Amino acid sequence: MPRITKLLLSLSVCISLSACSQLSYYYQAAKGQAQLLNKRQPVEDLLAAASTPSKLKQQLTKSQKIRRFAVEHMGLKDHGGFTQYADLGRTHAVWNVVAAPEFSIEPRTWCFPIAGCVAYKGFFEQEMALREQEKLRSQGNDVLVYGVSAYSTLGWFDDPLLNTFIHYSDTELAALIFHELSHQVLYIKDDSEFNEAFATAVEHAMLESWLRSQGNNDQIQQLADQRLRHGRITELILDFRQQLNSAYVGEQPAQDKVRLFEEMKRRYAEIQSQAEGTRYYDWWFSQPLNNAYLLTVSTYFRLVPAFSRMINQEGGDLLAFFESAKALSKKSKSERSLALENYLQPSS
Repeated sequence: MPRITKLLLSLSVCISLSACSQLSYYYQAAKGQAQLLNKRQPVEDLLAAASTPSKLKQQLTKSQKIRRFAVEHMGLKDHGGFTQYADLGRTHAVWNVVAAPEFSIEPRTWCFPIAGCVAYKGFFEQEMALREQEKLRSQGNDVLVYGVSAYSTLGWFDDPLLNTFIHYSDTELAALIFHELSHQVLYIKDDSEFNEAFATAVEHAMLESWLRSQGNNDQIQQLADQRLRHGRITELILDFRQQLNSAYVGEQPAQDKVRLFEEMKRRYAEIQSQAEGTRYYDWWFSQPLNNAYLLTVSTYFRLVPAFSRMINQEGGDLLAFFESAKALSKKSKSERSLALENYLQPSS
């Protein structure tokens, strides 16, 4: 039975067992995924076609070199992922909704049959994401909606290259492909922070290896400098996140929340004035920050140093690191968390 048929059948069962309010969500998910898959075209056909724009051909050619490097260095099966291309006719693949209570740093989670419980809810239609945002706000949550250029179906389908990211620079394109393929190496249901930090750490290690293989030593140093700045800012945000967590159980959570977010923005403005900011955090701090924004940092970046230390302990051997990470993934969530927290402690 084709996988798309299996998915639609499983979603039909979910719909029949879910409240009516969930029906439209599952329908748009199945419809959106099917439409994306139907738009796929083999990269080799596009490269051979005279009608394919030269710039697109250049990017597709680069993507195949990056993909081959990933397959060879990540121990992946040479499946059809990223060997096809789809133009969705829009700027983002999906729009994610992230939410947290007004006075909490813990994420609102949503549970799905394939991905398990995750700290975001994805929509193929932006308007539906915005309606979900208003619904969650009316329930007293801090909410964020943001566009996503790519996502992984965890090996269920051969994920295509998309117009939403094919125009990226060489390093950005490689980073995205490495990140999304990492989810096929290891993914744990109900642990978004583990999954995203694991994929980000692998992305970092793979990107450095890729640049070295291309002889781009100058870019490796630039990347290291950028990551150092990014890491310092991330630590700043995570420190304020902990201060907010304490404030939310205090006597004046509303006032402290405003004060701490304002102070965090002020601290970043100082960093910016010293030319020590980053493009990502320039955007991040320009937003009307709330608890949901904090989740985008903690979910993707908080545990990255822990996984990076695991990679270093394996002497940079990614395949050995994968085995260690897989062994860790078999432990209970509390045991995993304790082990990763230990990796975050300063070296003695």
